[in-house]
Amino acid sequence: MKKENIKYYLISFAAILGMLVDYLFYGKPVGVSFFVFILTLIIFSLILTKKFQQKLFKTQYLFLIPIVLFSVMIFCRSSSFLTFFNILFSLFLISLFFTLFSEKNLLDFNLSKYFIFPLSFILNSFKKSARFIDKIINQNQIGRGFGSPRFKSAIRGIIISIPILAVFIWLLSSADIIFQKYLDRLLEINIDLEIVLRILIVSVASCFFIGVFAKAFANNKSESSLAKNNQSKFLGSIESSIVLGSVGLLFLVFIIIQFFYLFGSKEYVWGIEQYITYSDYAKKGFGELIAVSIISFLLIYAIDKFGKRENLGQKNLFKILSGVLVFEIFVIMASAFSRLSLYVDGYGYTFSRLLAFVFLIGFSFIFLIFLYKILLEKKEGLFLYSVFWLTILFFVGINILNPDAFIAKENIKRYIQKNQQWEGLDVRYLARLSDDAVPEIVKIFNTNLDEEIKAKMSFELSNRYNPPYNIPCNWVGINQCKRIPLQKQLEKIKKSQKWQSFNLSKNKALTTLDNYKKEIEKYEKEYMKRYDQKEISWLEAEQLVVGCQVASVWQTHARAVTITLKNGDRLKTIEPSLDDIVKIARAAEEKCGEIEIATE
Repeated sequence: MKKENIKYYLISFAAILGMLVDYLFYGKPVGVSFFVFILTLIIFSLILTKKFQQKLFKTQYLFLIPIVLFSVMIFCRSSSFLTFFNILFSLFLISLFFTLFSEKNLLDFNLSKYFIFPLSFILNSFKKSARFIDKIINQNQIGRGFGSPRFKSAIRGIIISIPILAVFIWLLSSADIIFQKYLDRLLEINIDLEIVLRILIVSVASCFFIGVFAKAFANNKSESSLAKNNQSKFLGSIESSIVLGSVGLLFLVFIIIQFFYLFGSKEYVWGIEQYITYSDYAKKGFGELIAVSIISFLLIYAIDKFGKRENLGQKNLFKILSGVLVFEIFVIMASAFSRLSLYVDGYGYTFSRLLAFVFLIGFSFIFLIFLYKILLEKKEGLFLYSVFWLTILFFVGINILNPDAFIAKENIKRYIQKNQQWEGLDVRYLARLSDDAVPEIVKIFNTNLDEEIKAKMSFELSNRYNPPYNIPCNWVGINQCKRIPLQKQLEKIKKSQKWQSFNLSKNKALTTLDNYKKEIEKYEKEYMKRYDQKEISWLEAEQLVVGCQVASVWQTHARAVTITLKNGDRLKTIEPSLDDIVKIARAAEEKCGEIEIATE
C-alpha cells in the first residue's frame, strides 16, 4: 500500500475518535463510554502500527494491560476518587505508550522525563497535526492553490480582521441606534450554539489525534528525541556525610527519648489526656511522622543523585549512613502506622484513614527498593522503573480492595464486635459513601443491630436515592415527608441513564436497594415517627449550639431553623434575624468542632 494512502487511514481514524469524543462524553457522566473509547484508540493504534511498519516494544505491550484494566474499573467502581485516578492513570499510560515510539527505552528515563516527555508529546501533537495536514494538502494537486503563499496570507488577513471588525461594529452600533437596528435584523439568524460547540469539540479532538498518530507513526527520527540531561554531581563526600550523619543522629535521639510516646498503647495515651487528647495524639503525630519520612527520603535521594563518591571508602560510608537513616525512618513509619491503628480502633475507618494505611505500606516498599538501589549501586532508571510499576500495582490493589465497600464493611463489623458501644456508628457518613458501599450497608438489616441504627440508615438512604419532592421533609416537619415509592424511583433512575454512562457499581447498588425496599420503607416510617421535630425557643437553640450538642443546622428564607443534635434528634425554632443561626454555629466551631451548616 502506498504511503500516501496509509496517511488517509491515520486521518480517518483520528476523525472517528474526534466524533466519539462528542458522542460518548458530551453532556454525559463518564461510565462504560471511557472503556469503549480507550479500546477503540488501542485498536486504531495497533492497526496504524502495522500499516506504518512500526514495532511495539515489550513495555508498550505491558502498558496495554493496566490501561485496559483502569478503563474497565471506571465503570466497575463509582467512587469519585477511584474514577478520577483511573482516568488519570489511563491517560498517563496512553501518553507514555505513544511516547515510547520515539524514546524507546523506559529504563533510560529519569524522574523528570516520566512527566516531561508525555506532556511534551501531548502539547506538540497540535503542532504536529498542523504540519501533517499542511504536508498532505501540498502533496495533492487540488491543494496547490490552497497551499500557496497568497492563499495562506489571505487566511491570516481574515483572522486578523475578525477581532478588529468586531470592535468597530460594537462602537458604531453604540453610537447610532439606526445602525444598531439594522445590525440586529441582520443577526436574527437562529444558530444553535450547542451544535457549534459540538462541531468545535469534534474538530479540535480530531486534530489532536491526527497529531498524536502522526507524531507516533509518521515522525521523522530527527524530530523524535529530546536532548538528554546530564546532571553533574556537585555535592562533596564530606558534606553528604555530615548531612546524613547529623540527621541520623537526630532521629536516633528522638527515637530513644520518645520511645514510649512513639509506640504508646491506647492505655498509655489515655493516661496522659491532661496533655493531649486521644484524637489529637493520633492525628497530629501521624502527620508529623509522615512528613519526616517523606522529607528524609527526598534528602537521601538528592544526596545519592548529586553527591560525589570518588573512592571505595566514600561509597561504603554513604551506604552505611543511608542504611542507618533508612532503618530509623522505618521505625518512625512503624510508629505512624501504630498511631493510625489506634485512631481507627477508636473512631473507625474513613476514606482518608484507609488511604493513609495504603500510603504507608506503599512508601515502605519504595524505601526498600531505594535501599536496594543504594547498596548494590543500581542505576536511577532501574529504581524509577521499579517504583513506576509498583505504583501501578498498588493502584490496581486499591481498585480491587474497593475502598468504600471496605470502609462500610469494617465499620459495621467493628460496631457489632464492640457490642454496639464503639463511639457510635456514623450512619450519615456511611450513607454518603459511593454506590460501591451500598451492598455492604444494607447488610445491617440482616443483623441484630439496634433498631435506631436501622431507622437512621433507612432515612439517609432514602434521602440520597429517593429525595422528597417537598423541602419540609428534610428540615421542617419530618412527618410531612412526601416521596414516590422507592421501587418507582429506582426504576426512574435506571431509565434515565444513557448507555454511555452505564456503571456496574451503580446498577448493582440500585438492584440491591430494590431487593431491600420493604425494609428501607418500613424503618424509614419508624424514623419519621420517632424523630418528628419538637419546637423549642430561640434561647434554648442558642444554648444547645454553644453547649456543643449540635451536629448540623439548617435555615430557610422564612427564618425557620432546624437543628440536628449529635444524638440524632431534630428540633425546630425561629431565628430573630436571617443568618443568626449561621453566626452562632460558626462562632461555636472553635470550641465544638465542625458544625454542618446549610441554607435554603
